[in-house]
Formats: sequence, structure tokens, C-alpha cells
Amino acid sequence: MLTILFCLGAGCARQTIKIDIWYGDHQTFGVPGNPQRAVNILGNASGEYPLSRLEYSLNGQDFKPLSTGPDGRRLARKGDFNLELYRHKLLEGRNRLFIRAVDSLGNTSEKEIKISYTSDRVWPLPCYVDWAGPEPSGSPAGIVQDRVCIVDGKWRLEDGRIRTAESYYDRVLALGDSTWTDYEVRTSVIFYDHADPLPGPPTFGVAHAAIALRWPGHNPDGKQPNVKWYPLGATCEFQLSGGLDSCRWRILYGGGAKTEDLSSNRKIELGRLYYMAARVESLAGSRTRYSAKLWANGQPEPDEWDLTGIKDPEDMQGGSALLLSHNTDVSFGKVTITPVPAP
Repeated sequence: MLTILFCLGAGCARQTIKIDIWYGDHQTFGVPGNPQRAVNILGNASGEYPLSRLEYSLNGQDFKPLSTGPDGRRLARKGDFNLELYRHKLLEGRNRLFIRAVDSLGNTSEKEIKISYTSDRVWPLPCYVDWAGPEPSGSPAGIVQDRVCIVDGKWRLEDGRIRTAESYYDRVLALGDSTWTDYEVRTSVIFYDHADPLPGPPTFGVAHAAIALRWPGHNPDGKQPNVKWYPLGATCEFQLSGGLDSCRWRILYGGGAKTEDLSSNRKIELGRLYYMAARVESLAGSRTRYSAKLWANGQPEPDEWDLTGIKDPEDMQGGSALLLSHNTDVSFGKVTITPVPAP
């Protein structure tokens, strides 16, 4: 943070512009692998006076503009930013990133972020993540990228789980690799609160916790950050109703295509532990089967899936897994991802 003194009349005032990098000033990507085509540097810029611009420079290149929120989608609050750096623009090993903020009076603050990048590692499958593992260092939130790649939002570790620190439009965690094809994701979820699923941003009529499968990264759409979330395999979304008495699964493929069971009405209790699982399986003729289920702690796991959908044809032959929270305050427990033999 840079402090600048300037005088007004006979007195002198203190002005600060703060650039807060949520997951630390030294970040590592590529260990144990790279789950998407970009890496994300997340944070917030603020000051006593309105910001006139925010910009970034990677490895000594010219500064480029960086968007700030709110935008009703990925950028939740005033001054939030999400810098997507495509991996092919990163150097192997060390990279230097500068983010610069300028306010309406011309005061300037600059922050340096050191990025360590490894390009050639494949995220191993099976995959097991224990949020209560050895205490990481260097990240203000206690989260480092050797367990998960944070794509969107503020998250924190709490009681051996990872929880949304600020709920909003798609808060996203990524694990995996483009080489992953057929696999099953298992975790637990606790719902603490949710926004009413109303039309328009940021809810767009939906509040959920979800597992996405065969994720390549946001699709370039000319925005910063990109907001187009498909093509991908599918998102298996457990949707919450306003009164929590008619909750149900939906499998969303993108472009309006989906599978849902409108006859299913389940009641969810806030603060209760639930288990959730989702699976992707290749079928003959370039088709793919997606399946999902959720059950409460203390109840036996159902033998059958709650909802299954067939995508025909499949445009994504592989990709990583996501844990998502959309306008819902949730926490996720340990994550286990195992390969599924193709039938």
C-alpha cells in the first residue's frame, strides 16, 4: 500500500489507495497441475477517492486496463477485480506482475505480485483434497494453489472445510486436468444461507451448490474477465428454492440445453451436513452420461442417482472438475475424485 501526502489549503491530508491481493503477493500455479486455460489473480482496489483506472503489466510489458466491479456477474463488489492470465503468456518459472491503481486526483498505488508457474505437470487422478491438511503459509486466507485453483470469489478455511467468504454469482474452485475424461467427484456440503432465486443479475433465477465436469476454462468472449462459462461438459446443480422446500437437481450443458426433474421436491435444512456426488461417463457414439445425487448425513447413500442426463453429441472429451456456489453461502468438505472405467 502506498501512502501519499497532499495539501488542501492550510492543512495536509493523508490519502491511501489500497490494492488487496486476496491470496497473497506470491502465488504458485501448475502444482499439482493446471485445471484450466488461464490462472486468476483476484483482489480489490479501493481508496478515499474514486478510482479513475486500474491496470496491470506482466513481465515488463505495457500496462493494460483491468476491469473492476460490480458487474452483476464475476465481479461482485466495488473495486473487485479478477485478472485472467492465459497460461501461454506466462513464463516457465518466475513471472512479475504489477497492478497499478490511479484515483480521481491522480494519486497512484502499485502492487507487485510474484507468480511461479509450472506448465508440464498433469494433475493426478485419483485426487484427494483434505482442507484440514498442513497449515499453508503465504496466503492471507490460508489457501494455496497446491490444493485447489481459485477461479472466482473470496473463500476461507473453516473447521476443516472451505467456505465462501462472500457469496455471489458463480464462486468457483477448480481441480483436475484437461486429460481427465471419465471420473466421479464426491464431497460434502453445508448450506448456511442463500439468495432468493430471482430473475436478473446476480442470481439469474438460480441459487445452488454444484459440481461441474469436463471444465476447460471460461470461453473467450471479449470481456474482462470472460463471463461465458460454456462449452464444458455439464454443471450438476443442486438448486435451492426460496423456501428451501422444493429443492432439486438440474444438469446444465450450456446454450439452454439441460436435464431436470421438475417433479422432485426436496426440503433442505440450513446448517445440516449433506453428501453430494457427480459422475461423467463416456458412451458409444460420442455421447456422455452425467449423473448426480445428494443425501443427508445419517442416511444411507442411495443406490441410484437422483438425476441422470445424456448429452448427445459431446463437444468436450475431457476437462477438470469444479466446485461451485452460486448466490449461496456454503462450505465443502474433503474431496475425492476417482476414475470411472468407460462402459
